[in-house]
Amino acid sequence: MSLKKLKVTNFKSFNKAEMQFGSFNVVIGANAAGKSNFIQIFQFIKEVISSGLDNAISMQGGINYLRNMNIGASKDFSVTAVFDQEMSWTGKVNNKLEKIKMHELIYEFALNFKQKSIDYAISKDRLHLRCEFFKVTKTRIGTYNDEKLGDGEIIISSRQGKINVIMHKPAHSHLDADHIFASFLREEQLPPHTLLAETSFFSAPLIRETFNGVSIYNINPRLPKAAIPITGKAMLEEDAGNLAIILKKILKNSETRRKFFNLLAELLPFVDNLDIEERPDKSLFFKVKEKYFSSQFLPAFLLSDGTINATALIITLYFEKQPITIIEEPERNVHPYLMSRLVNMMKDASSAKQIIITTHNPEVIKYATLEDVILIARDKNGFSSITRPHNRKEIRAFIKNEIGLEELFVQNLLEG
Repeated sequence: MSLKKLKVTNFKSFNKAEMQFGSFNVVIGANAAGKSNFIQIFQFIKEVISSGLDNAISMQGGINYLRNMNIGASKDFSVTAVFDQEMSWTGKVNNKLEKIKMHELIYEFALNFKQKSIDYAISKDRLHLRCEFFKVTKTRIGTYNDEKLGDGEIIISSRQGKINVIMHKPAHSHLDADHIFASFLREEQLPPHTLLAETSFFSAPLIRETFNGVSIYNINPRLPKAAIPITGKAMLEEDAGNLAIILKKILKNSETRRKFFNLLAELLPFVDNLDIEERPDKSLFFKVKEKYFSSQFLPAFLLSDGTINATALIITLYFEKQPITIIEEPERNVHPYLMSRLVNMMKDASSAKQIIITTHNPEVIKYATLEDVILIARDKNGFSSITRPHNRKEIRAFIKNEIGLEELFVQNLLEG
């Protein structure tokens, strides 16, 4: 699963923006350009699914801080997310097997604001699945063959809380919406201020991996320096506060332990060993043995922020399974000498998962490729705009003449 495109209107510093993504994406921009607001788009969608629309809006500070202050109620707030998503469903229809393979998922919703009021209405709420239809037949040797019947689409929408499903399918397919969505369609009327993303349908495996598969990390290296209770999430917290719990799990398995130490040697070659200690009060903290002091471990509270940051980054890139990983300023506390190794690690990890990072560090930009870079800048009206510098001829000409991408960024020449 990967995110292909994201569109947003009337959100914080954005008027209207559209961005396309690759496997590795480096989001850059000056201070107050809108990078944090860009991350908040993803955070808002996650909060809608986990906590509901009203709560998600409240977590953004309310309607007035969700939408752009200059635009206000004059334009709908909207989000459109387009994913590449390989999913399939097989079922029996009239004693015959049929299969649907879904290859693209589009979810869009919009909120209409009432003038001089903090109230709102859902003006659009739609899930669009593009797919292929197959007839499944069993061979004499017991295997199954898929015979393609044609392309189609499934559109699930909610209008004033009323759910509607439209299926466009090939002529020879006998499937209908009830075969796939029978339990979901029993939810005949959604409560006010409720999106499709909040319904039981989005808790089904078909959709859950797409929208819950985004992790947003803003690593705080001070938190893992303290001991933490042994009870905690089995996934790395977005601030890395439960780093000791995750390390304990990794170090228990010989294969993941070997992989972890091989990666750690790339960023922290002075580390000789790392271990987790469980205290009598049922708390955990991790400790490191350096090659310079091989006789004893150093407790976490004596470690540098860079050591903890690098350790957490390795876990986010290689040991957490979410298909889309967003990291805010991963270069924090990392020495410039190690920056090329860090960027190469992120590029390597992006072959298995989609990586999106934000940065304003020239050293990170130096080792990224022009095709990876997404630029966020403020226009003359104060709106944040999103562009790909690679699409500009003059930027490609600068690079061809051996002017580094990082130098163009420092000299503010990428904004044009």
